[in-house]
Amino acid sequence: MNTDAIKRFLTVLSSAVEIERGQLYQLIQSAETSYYLRDIQSQRDIGLLLQSFGYPFNQVGKFYESIYLFRSGQYDKAREILECVADSAPARYKSKALLSLAAVAERIGRFEDSLRLRLQISSFDDPVTFLEAQRGMAARRGIEGEHRAALRDLERFLPLAHIIGKRGHSAYVTFLNSYAVELSEGNRTEEAEQVANVIAASPFISRYPEWQETVSEIRQRSKRPTMIAVPREQPVSSDPRVQAAIDFMNANFHRKITMDDLAEVANASTAHFSRLFKLETGLTSSSYLIGLRLGKARQFLRTTLLSVKEVMAAVGYNSKGHFARHFKRQFGVSPSEYRSRVLHRR
Repeated sequence: MNTDAIKRFLTVLSSAVEIERGQLYQLIQSAETSYYLRDIQSQRDIGLLLQSFGYPFNQVGKFYESIYLFRSGQYDKAREILECVADSAPARYKSKALLSLAAVAERIGRFEDSLRLRLQISSFDDPVTFLEAQRGMAARRGIEGEHRAALRDLERFLPLAHIIGKRGHSAYVTFLNSYAVELSEGNRTEEAEQVANVIAASPFISRYPEWQETVSEIRQRSKRPTMIAVPREQPVSSDPRVQAAIDFMNANFHRKITMDDLAEVANASTAHFSRLFKLETGLTSSSYLIGLRLGKARQFLRTTLLSVKEVMAAVGYNSKGHFARHFKRQFGVSPSEYRSRVLHRR
């Protein structure tokens, strides 16, 4: 049901004196559809209307109003309503409220509360919400760098995800999105590409920018491996002097490195080393070092809970502005925005 149809339906319902429960359940189904299509305005409209009826419809209406508030960034108001729903709503919507409370807690940095709330969700109440809770916990492990454990957890629930996927539910593709991210982090490239192709074929993909980013990043990674991804054991230069300088940069990217330092490691004059490095790699040594540092920074932002300032220091930058400009020039987004996108995708 599109937005215009929902509005017409709301007009009819608002003027009715007595409404059959079947019609109310149809309205809830419309709200559910709007939820997965991320049509937050329709969720709010339906949520407010449902609150004018008795239990359990009023509690369901509060839930959908809270989702509007959450997605509008009004976290405190959303949390207040969700706590009420979690206390009073039927089991299915209690589980949904707990999952949304976990999302609020994670968004404001209260990760332990988020985990505690997800653990309260039972598969008997709502299998879809249970799957989402398990996916969220696995994604958190991935964010903290525990990619092997995250993959193991996700693969445990793949059978349930496939069952839900047969119903055409977008929660299935959300699960696959996290699975593709962890496959890619685990260097299971071919499997990650296969899952990314399934995500790309979803009719919901236009509504989910994080799915689009996952598909794009996996495809780019498979087509264009970067210098930073080359293992240190595999030389990137046939000249041992240049390779010695590259190894030195890999080992010391966190501290100040000058051209004189690199020339000394290569046992060459500064001018000769500069020409030799450019000839061998196609880059100046300073450009190579910047790319190396930015690649490490992106890895830290994706796999650790270090702050942006801590990441900046860890890769050898002293100026936050300088670091942010270089990062955005390289990857198209600021470091903080990249971190937010990674969290959102996971």
